Amino acid sequence: MMHARMGLGAGSAARFTGAGALVLFLCWQHVQATRLGYRVEAARKEATVRHGRVTALRMELEAVLSPEQVAARAGKLGLIPATPDALRRLPSERASSAAEGALARLWSRGLVPLVAAARS
Repeated sequence: MMHARMGLGAGSAARFTGAGALVLFLCWQHVQATRLGYRVEAARKEATVRHGRVTALRMELEAVLSPEQVAARAGKLGLIPATPDALRRLPSERASSAAEGALARLWSRGLVPLVAAARS
């Protein structure tokens, strides 16, 4: 009876309820978007801090691995530079792969025992 006097029927009450639910949903959505925005800003700040830390660590690594620092630490340990006579030159990749290819061909032919016998 009260609804009839106010001009609210069953259809208008449903519309009013739907409009209220829509307003509540939009408010909830706005709050969630604001929370997400704060989290994004916090993540950006953290990324900036970490990027700065990585940059600082790279600079520190370059300073520690500089030739002057390495030479100073080697001198403290009693290490001296190698003489040219102490250096050995290793065969290049091409030479080692060619030798491996020749060895594989000899092995497939059964000639490896002959080579081993000739060496001893």
